Amino acid sequence: MTDTMPALKKPVTAVILPEAGSSIAGRVFRATRVWLVLAAVVAVWELIVRAFDVPKYLFPAPSAIVAELRAKPDLYLGATWTTTVEAFAGFAAAVAIGVVFAVLISRSALFEEMIYPFLNIIRVTPTVAIAPLLTIWLGRGMLPVVVASFLIAFFPIIVQTSLGLKSVDRGLIDLMRISNANELQILSKIQVPNALPYLFSSFRVAAPGAVVGALLGGFLGASSGLGYLITVASGQLNTAAVFLLAALSCVLGIVIFNVCVFAEKRLVKWHPAVQL
Repeated sequence: MTDTMPALKKPVTAVILPEAGSSIAGRVFRATRVWLVLAAVVAVWELIVRAFDVPKYLFPAPSAIVAELRAKPDLYLGATWTTTVEAFAGFAAAVAIGVVFAVLISRSALFEEMIYPFLNIIRVTPTVAIAPLLTIWLGRGMLPVVVASFLIAFFPIIVQTSLGLKSVDRGLIDLMRISNANELQILSKIQVPNALPYLFSSFRVAAPGAVVGALLGGFLGASSGLGYLITVASGQLNTAAVFLLAALSCVLGIVIFNVCVFAEKRLVKWHPAVQL
């Protein structure tokens, strides 16, 4: 009699291959590869400038930029600190006011209809065109720079946060209301946690934008800071100083961006996008 039962297959055991390059050398390379590429670019830059004898005022070598920093460290580090304070002040004001406006927009369609045209006007108007007016109205100093930083950082925060507050499952809100929850409890227990990933996503755009706003304000309405020194150095054809100040501005923007990423990973670590 022929056996009609299907033959049992041998169970398959999943095999997880070891991660490629999991050795100590591989991990060190992955951790330092960006810096290695940057070092290689700087080395090639130095060699090209020296080989072709490029004038310093036209395109300085990295060694000339480092020499500029070593000649006047207090000046450049002090300017960096000033711009850092201005950028953080503008960013903090944008967060505080942007979140309040986002809550009002999520709670009132009438408020959203009334405020969005003015927000769009602020968004599409170049900050470089407003900065001279800020200087006229507020004088020279830190205040117009902080306002310029605020204007750039404000819009992405209010847009993303209001989107997060409004994109809550309506079933959850109805369930809270059936449970006799008031509007403040709905906001704090449902809407705010849902909006946190959107809020920190806006920080990734707004925080570097706050640095850009501080630099723009410094170009036209300040007596200190990185933007002010860039204006002075360019007028003196001190190209090495301009390169140095641009590099310091870049480092400042990267630092503020990574501070926001660090805070996001600590405060919104439950979100799937943060866990990647």
